[in-house]
Amino acid sequence: MAYSQQIKDTVKKAPKTLGNQLGRWAVHFDIPVALIAQATGASRQTAYNWFAGGEVFVAYRPAVENLLKIMAACGSSTEARRKICKQFDLNT
Repeated sequence: MAYSQQIKDTVKKAPKTLGNQLGRWAVHFDIPVALIAQATGASRQTAYNWFAGGEVFVAYRPAVENLLKIMAACGSSTEARRKICKQFDLNT
């Protein structure tokens, strides 16, 4: 399911934090917030808070940084999803 216009606007207007960078890539590739949450071990609400510029706590930073590296290296949504699922051993 695609992100709502409200979420897209929130991500676009938020300060460019680590979590917001994740949100920008997630929206760009239409990576579901549920997949982001599953990969990081955070809740969906926490991921949405990151997208809006919220702080990524130390425990989640390695996973978030890994997701950012993966998405930055991908050329398509399909490739990004496949690599995220492989890297984080997810069956989605």
